[in-house]
Formats: sequence, C-alpha cells, structure tokens
Amino acid sequence: MADYYTLVVALPWLHEQMEKCTQLPLSRIALEKRLSLLSDADWQLLRLAEQLYHPVAKGDTSLPDRDRAMRWQQQLDSFPSEALRACLGLRLEMQTLLAALRYRRRPETSAEHFQGFGRWTPWIRRHWQEPFFGLETQVDYLEELGLLFEQGRTGDLQNRMDQYLWQNLLATERSHHFTLETVICFVLRWGLAERRLSGDADTALTAFEGLSGELMQSSGIQQQLEQMFEEFNT
Repeated sequence: MADYYTLVVALPWLHEQMEKCTQLPLSRIALEKRLSLLSDADWQLLRLAEQLYHPVAKGDTSLPDRDRAMRWQQQLDSFPSEALRACLGLRLEMQTLLAALRYRRRPETSAEHFQGFGRWTPWIRRHWQEPFFGLETQVDYLEELGLLFEQGRTGDLQNRMDQYLWQNLLATERSHHFTLETVICFVLRWGLAERRLSGDADTALTAFEGLSGELMQSSGIQQQLEQMFEEFNT
C-alpha cells in the first residue's frame, strides 16, 4: 500500500523506555486486525522480519551454521529498506557475538570451527583468544553484555539486550514517519514487550539459551561427530 497513514495512526503508543512498558496496549488479535491494512507483499515482509527477530526454536539442528547464516543473509537482502536491513542485521549480529562467547567455552573448540552471521565473523576468528574478540571499541554493547554473560546473569543479559534493541527500533520508528519501517519496528517492539511481560527468570534463561545456542547446534566438532556417527537430529 502506498499510504501507511491510516495504519500508523491506528497503532497505540508504546512507551519510549522498555522498562516502563508495564502492559501491552492491545492484544495480538487486535494488532492483527490493524495489520490487515497491509498489502500482501508488506505482510510477507513483516512476517519474515518477525521470524528473524523473534525466532522460535524448531528443534531442527541438521542445517549447518554456514548455510544458516547464508539463508539469513538472503532473507535480509529481500528487504528493500536499508533501515530495516540494519535493524534486523543488528539483531542477528548480536546473536552471533553471544554465540561466539558461548561456543568458546566448549572444550576442544577452535576459531576455524565457528560460523556466524555478519561482518564480525572473520574478525572473531582472527581474535579468538581476546576477551571480547578485540571488539570493545567497535561494538559499543559487547563489553557490557559479555560481562553479564561471564557472570552467568542471564536474566540481566536478556533484559539489557532487549533494552538496546528497543532503543534501536525506536530510533528507526522516529526517523521514518508513516512508512512500512514505522509499522515493522513497532511490531518488533511489541514482540519484545510481549516476551518480557509474559516471562520470568526461567523463561528468560530459556530464551537466552536458544538465542546464543541456535548458531551452534551443528557447529565445529559437534557437527563433525554428528556426521561421523550419522546422528543428526530430525
């Protein structure tokens, strides 16, 4: 659709600060009714954005990490908006960095076995032994999240990461008025709020495990052993 004004006006207000969003302003059903104003093409992009930003574990670990990252890049390239590609790419790169921190803890792993998404993967391999892969000055959130990870504070880690993503989405909303970017970023923020408000310490831990572990389901040594013994999960 060429004019998103009616849809954007129909969307309720979400607080600028995630921690002050104490309840959802509308249900998913009510949100879906408003989103029905989208064209089929826009709807497909929205669904793909949600799939990339809020992945649901499906238990299929047979896809090699390199292929998984390539598929993410192909999906990202299908978005005509540079702003949306940047938002979604940030989320996937953040997942890669957390996956690298977690993967490095495993015994008998090395840099060449790690596969990830985005611009930092080659750098991570070259700086594998450095505390934060030497990226502290280039990735402003990495040291803070990395310290929370090392301390095992998974709930705080999930919360801080969501706050960072929330502000990134909000900045994009504010810089695009009455556009598809406005709509998709709002829906992605709504998803962050929904998960936060419906969660507790256990679900936060589960979410983190899924987030940082998805890239490593078939990585490196584990993948080689699974291939050797033909024990791929189905």
